[in-house]
Amino acid sequence: MEPGVVGSSPTGGTIFSAAPLAFSGNPEHSRLKSAQARYAAHTAAACGYAFASLDGDDGYLFEVRDGARAATFAAGAGTPYALNDARGASIARDKAFCAEVLWRADVAVLPGEMFFVTPRWRDMRGPGRELEDAYAHVARAAFPIFCKPLAASNGLYAEMIDSVEAFDYYVPRVAREHFAILIQPYIRAPEHRVFVLDGEPLFSYRKHLPSVVGDGGRSLAALIDALPRDDSAPAPARAARDAVGARLPLDHVLGEGELAWLEGPANRSAGGGASTLADGAPSELARVAIAAASAVGLRLAAVDLFDLPEGPTVIEVNSNPMIATLEDHDRWDLIETIWRANFDAALR
Repeated sequence: MEPGVVGSSPTGGTIFSAAPLAFSGNPEHSRLKSAQARYAAHTAAACGYAFASLDGDDGYLFEVRDGARAATFAAGAGTPYALNDARGASIARDKAFCAEVLWRADVAVLPGEMFFVTPRWRDMRGPGRELEDAYAHVARAAFPIFCKPLAASNGLYAEMIDSVEAFDYYVPRVAREHFAILIQPYIRAPEHRVFVLDGEPLFSYRKHLPSVVGDGGRSLAALIDALPRDDSAPAPARAARDAVGARLPLDHVLGEGELAWLEGPANRSAGGGASTLADGAPSELARVAIAAASAVGLRLAAVDLFDLPEGPTVIEVNSNPMIATLEDHDRWDLIETIWRANFDAALR
């Protein structure tokens, strides 16, 4: 039996000992494919709790025991955060519902219009938000606009749209997996994430869109193709814009030091980055983020905001955020703080 392994469950899950080993020194934990399972295993070891992956090396279903009490967590398509109840998490998951709740609570939130992109369940809703209404809205819009599904994560199908023809191309793609979208104005402003835990800003950072820097010789396409990335990461977007949002052709040659921003969200999973990760958050960002989490009813939330001249404005509230940025910055202390609070909520 491998060091640190207690045994195996009847379904093939692996049970690890509660020895408080450092995460970096525990190969059984580090091989788990689920990042949240790795974070839970690290914190369980620090707490002296037993950790068990119930689906082998995947770790998308796992259990933590502190002795007599046990809690089971689902990651991946599920949510491992016991801190949030289903009511608040359901509101946050629907971007249009969440925006309405924030607006009614006097929390500054990015405007948007919701439309259905499929006729399914049309008889279960009132008129005015069907696909034909979406086209009428787009025809009146000032391009570019930003479209995203009501309930998606990792920036999937979150795209800038330049024309009615581009919207024509977007609709059938998003409709294959989602029934409704949110259409918002295009905004270029500093974007931040504030992580709220029990009414306090635990940490924050500035989000950055994926970008390329010109060298005066190579084309935009060549610069995009030369970007480093992990073998498992999705290919970067092969579309970019300048500082004012104008689309750049792929054969365009950027000047020396000139920046072009790749299309899509600033999510880490989409190739975006984070800088100035800090404990807490600037006071105005913290104030709005805390108000947003409270309005939705979340004990734990990652609140994304634009820092606009008129003040911080909420983009969306995430009730099931990934925290891989903390791992990137070697902030295992913050990962442990989050998961200790989560264990306290789950082990009852």
